[in-house]
Amino acid sequence: MLKSKAQELLPDLDRARDIIAKAELESRPMTTAEKATVDPILQRSKSITDALRRERDEATIMAVARGMADEIGGPIGTSTTGVKTGQRLSFKGMAAGVATRMLGDNGFGTKSLAPSGATVVAQAFVPDPVALGRAATGLLDILPVRVQTSAEYAFIQQATRTNNAQEVAEGAIKPTTVLGLDRIEQTLAVIAHLSEGVPRYWIADNAALETFVAAELDHGLRLAVEAKVVSDLNGTSGVQTQTFSTSIVETIRKALTKIEVAGYTPGAIALHPADFELIELGVSTANAIEYRGIPFDAASRRLFGVPIATTISATAGVGHVLAADAVVLDVDSQGVQVQWSENSNAEDFARNLIRARVEGRFGTSVLSPLGVVIATLD
Repeated sequence: MLKSKAQELLPDLDRARDIIAKAELESRPMTTAEKATVDPILQRSKSITDALRRERDEATIMAVARGMADEIGGPIGTSTTGVKTGQRLSFKGMAAGVATRMLGDNGFGTKSLAPSGATVVAQAFVPDPVALGRAATGLLDILPVRVQTSAEYAFIQQATRTNNAQEVAEGAIKPTTVLGLDRIEQTLAVIAHLSEGVPRYWIADNAALETFVAAELDHGLRLAVEAKVVSDLNGTSGVQTQTFSTSIVETIRKALTKIEVAGYTPGAIALHPADFELIELGVSTANAIEYRGIPFDAASRRLFGVPIATTISATAGVGHVLAADAVVLDVDSQGVQVQWSENSNAEDFARNLIRARVEGRFGTSVLSPLGVVIATLD
């Protein structure tokens, strides 16, 4: 009976999921009307879950849970593959969280830093800026995010695609289309950095230094993750390439065509800032005939309608053109690990120096290599 009630609730859970996801994507709280719809559904869901728990019927609970996950697409805001719907990874909230946990109130109205300690800052996700009409400010702004429950995981990659669909006479053997699917096993990589020794009282006495440390942690982790993504793209077998053709703009347009010919929709362009500068300066030059009439929007950073993200992790003169959802950034569910200590070595203890270690686990899943074009821009 409880199982049937849970099944009957699935359409309502699906509706509640959509309402919450819409509010998150628009970066706003739910309206009164939306709350009036969502709250009763969540309350009914909680009642059924509590009843199942009281029955202590593990088999029933697992069966219902799997059924609900299949029907509503996993946790709210994710698909069955764990991909965050319409969201991107952000380190901004993480940096502030690290600083807050490292330096807190000591109970006497002043800030203090413990000799050693550890904390975990949850992964932070923000609405996709491109979908909201804003410019992408970095490589992470254009990559969907998938949360992995363990360090070892696998994904299905489409390395090739041969479409043999055609008209078939009655009684004739139907042609076979080659999907080119491979199962790729992968492990999340640890990305970490260790600070140099900082006098303990500098941090305790200087609020500006606390902000600076947080900003540096944010910047360092973000750049390291972006560098890993670029390296993984360059090392993936089966990606397409585009040689230089007359100008950067023409080369990128030809790369976009390769994406479309392969049957995908162009999703983003990743460039080194120096290459993006050449595009902007070229467009603004009166004598640059090859740029005239080019659909370039400087405010939203779009070329031929496709968003551009810049990253110093890319090599100047090399661009990456990506199909929509061809590449996914993988993260773990544990967040960013932060540890600090003045006992890491005898020298630090004697000099009263604090060192911080910040680390997290990340991976890159290239789901469709044909949806990636590496273009030579000079």
